Amino acid sequence: MFNVNVAQVGSVNVATSEHGGLSDEQIADLALEKICLVSDTAPEPIKQQALAYKENLKQVLIYYVRLAKKEERASIVNILEKNSGNDVANLIRRL
Repeated sequence: MFNVNVAQVGSVNVATSEHGGLSDEQIADLALEKICLVSDTAPEPIKQQALAYKENLKQVLIYYVRLAKKEERASIVNILEKNSGNDVANLIRRL
């Protein structure tokens, strides 16, 4: 006879995109699922407050995802310009 013990170790979230990477909103949603969980059984006023907080946090995450992408492009442009890659740097700058 076999005995099987099962333990839950966590959950996995998957997001897909077509013709490109994940959007800023998708990345923010993935982070939010790990940061903020709102219980379905919470009292309604607390639940509404938590959902409002979660939406505010999502906007903050989207802002910083966009800022990180912008700063990464600036760093890449800087490296390219230092290494005579001005044409490619100009293309990346326009993204």
